[in-house]
Amino acid sequence: MSIAVRIEARQSALFVIDTGAERTVLSTELARAMALPPGPRTLVHGVTSDTVVDTVMIQTLEFGRQRFEQILAPVFPRADLGSDGLIGLDALGRFELLIDFVANSVRLRPNDGEFISFNRGEAAAGRLGRTPARATKGRFGQLLLPTEIEGVTVDAFVDSGAQYSIGNRALQSRIGRDGARGPTAPTPIILGVGGVPLAGEAQTAASLRIARRALGPTPLLFSDLNVFSALGLQDRPALLLGADILTRFETVALDYARARITVGPVRRRRARPGL
Repeated sequence: MSIAVRIEARQSALFVIDTGAERTVLSTELARAMALPPGPRTLVHGVTSDTVVDTVMIQTLEFGRQRFEQILAPVFPRADLGSDGLIGLDALGRFELLIDFVANSVRLRPNDGEFISFNRGEAAAGRLGRTPARATKGRFGQLLLPTEIEGVTVDAFVDSGAQYSIGNRALQSRIGRDGARGPTAPTPIILGVGGVPLAGEAQTAASLRIARRALGPTPLLFSDLNVFSALGLQDRPALLLGADILTRFETVALDYARARITVGPVRRRRARPGL
């Protein structure tokens, strides 16, 4: 989901909220159009690969009634980002983020502040989870949520910028989906920011439970993504939670200050016409 931001108090732009990005990122085209001063090249830990990229210095970035200063932002082509930029964990760490998939709304609450809505939809209180699940902080600020897949405890983290949910090879092996049983669908290609392709395997987990909410059979991709190594999760079962799973809940709230995640009720699937 995207929100409006203001750069250098003069340029409006739309940035995607990306809970999987460690840093706030700007498109090359917008950086060039604004003639932002270049910074040193820097290493970015992407989903599929580590990449050394150019940076620019943003003096001020404003959104959610918050002002951020002196942001050294990596730059990528707009075609890779799909937007003017990404708001990463370096900025989101100040907020509790509430995504309401029913109202199609995003709300941010600064630490000890009030919720700020970025569109007309308001999150209904009845759709909020009542009991938050305790999370742990990952290496770059990601919230790691204990999740269970076919009885196996998994470290899962939310990547709101990812279309699909992807497990690592350690998880695939633990649940017996490494060729021992279960058919493998045609190999999909996974693309991260930077356009580096990585092969994956599409299979279905028989059961998945997140924060005590059961989702039942769930299609997953499996691949040894670079992000698992960056987070130190390559050797134990881990899962990147993308939009395909997140949108099965009515709401998802990520509280970075208190290290907790709350998921709302599972959304009811619409009956097919004629049934």
